[in-house]
Amino acid sequence: MHINPTPEQQQQFMEMPDIGPLFMINMLKFKTAGLSKYQAYIKAVAPLIVEVGAELVWSGQPMGMLIGPHDARLWDAVLIVKYPNKMALAQLGGHPDYPGHLRTEALADSRLIACTEMDFLS
Repeated sequence: MHINPTPEQQQQFMEMPDIGPLFMINMLKFKTAGLSKYQAYIKAVAPLIVEVGAELVWSGQPMGMLIGPHDARLWDAVLIVKYPNKMALAQLGGHPDYPGHLRTEALADSRLIACTEMDFLS
């Protein structure tokens, strides 16, 4: 299970180029009764997200697999958070009021995928 980044993953993230807006795709699997804990986490982290210049741009619940293996496990929730740059995400995680314990208590597994914008039309 993957809940928090390893030191190696943190180092790799910090070594990635900081080329502008960063979109973090959060794929989440909750523990039993973890949804309410995660909702508490979101309420607690929301002002900090704004403070670092980020925004929750989308959240949803997966409904089914259209392409991919039929035996694939679906995630309980998917969120996309837009940060102005990678340092804003680092600031959020290092903030003294960051409620990481609530996130850890809520999740059975997760994936966070760092993405940059890509214009397919040009």
